[in-house]
Amino acid sequence: MPSKISPTIALLGVLLVCAIATQLRTALSWGHESYQITDWLINYAGGFVRRGLPGTIIGFLSEATGIQANHLAISASLAFYLFLVIWFLRRAGSAFPLSLILSCIVMGFPGYQDIVRKDCLGLVLLLGCLKAQDSGLPRFASLLIVNLLAALAILSHEAFVFFALPALIFLSRPKDVAKSPRDLLFRSLALAPAVLVFLLVACYHGTPAIATAVHESWMPLWKTLAPDQAIIEPAASIAALGWTSEQGLYLSTYMLTSGLYQPLCWVTVFAISFLLIVLFTGRDENPSTRMETKARVTALLVAQFVFISPLFILGVDYGRWLFLWLASSIMLHICERRAPKWLEATVSQVFKRLKISVVLARVPAKDWYLLFFGVPVIWNIHNFMIASPVIRHLDLVHSWF
Repeated sequence: MPSKISPTIALLGVLLVCAIATQLRTALSWGHESYQITDWLINYAGGFVRRGLPGTIIGFLSEATGIQANHLAISASLAFYLFLVIWFLRRAGSAFPLSLILSCIVMGFPGYQDIVRKDCLGLVLLLGCLKAQDSGLPRFASLLIVNLLAALAILSHEAFVFFALPALIFLSRPKDVAKSPRDLLFRSLALAPAVLVFLLVACYHGTPAIATAVHESWMPLWKTLAPDQAIIEPAASIAALGWTSEQGLYLSTYMLTSGLYQPLCWVTVFAISFLLIVLFTGRDENPSTRMETKARVTALLVAQFVFISPLFILGVDYGRWLFLWLASSIMLHICERRAPKWLEATVSQVFKRLKISVVLARVPAKDWYLLFFGVPVIWNIHNFMIASPVIRHLDLVHSWF
């Protein structure tokens, strides 16, 4: 059964709702310089390009309904987010306390950071793929649905290839464990259509000319949002379509080599997030099964981290990668996916040697921990201090006076 609604859980929920409401109100004024809005509004105005499907659909709906495209993007983001929150809360069970689901390291992350992004769309499509695999449909029909959903996800954002496709291949249901490399080869070939879509996206990833065409196609919207501003060049996610892989690698390399501070911050945030997931997982379960659940979830976390690791080189949106890593791992466990047996066995052995059960018994998982941990938006000391739900809102109240 899910965790009971304690005062701390209620407070986490209230603070999250306040953060979402504040972000959505601000989002109404976001325009061509917003990475959030422009991420949704990339379209095919200049030809085929990565991430262009949602913007094309939104443009069509905007023309058909008369609703501003940015409002449609905000509404879609909120709808996918709420769907995921409800699904996680309903399916969390005893493995994942409600406080963990509402925290800044799981579904609280978009609420406090970037709810107007395609991350939740990607997770919803991953969930659809998992459900299609479990549907009991004939194998051909199931594979057709999985490849279709995966293709839609890749055409929306290519990050799906890293946090979802490997999981669909290498992580198994208990009744469908791969017994040989041949089984893994067949699984990979079954997802070949989705892989081909990724290769298409990688090949036609964008140029400055396409970015300019996309930018120009939304000029009426940009002028509506900023009537007094001279809008000349593409900006934000649209401008990034013209970036080369060398530019992306340069940004990642610069961040990792420009000094100790930022890499250390990221390592600390990722490590604490990982430890909190392990600490809270199975807290409400029977003690006899708790450590087994922790080992399974930890193995999934390790596997998913390996799968998404190329994203740390290809892009610097580390907070988003953190969210996709943790949320997808929890989703996979809820949908009864398992890491390879050798990895689970290795994790179990490490737990035994390090006497993790004894350590965790001395550090009980208290909900209030999650009120004081968050992922900062900007990597300076002030933002670290105000990243958690409680301090963030206290700082906001302080700014009113």
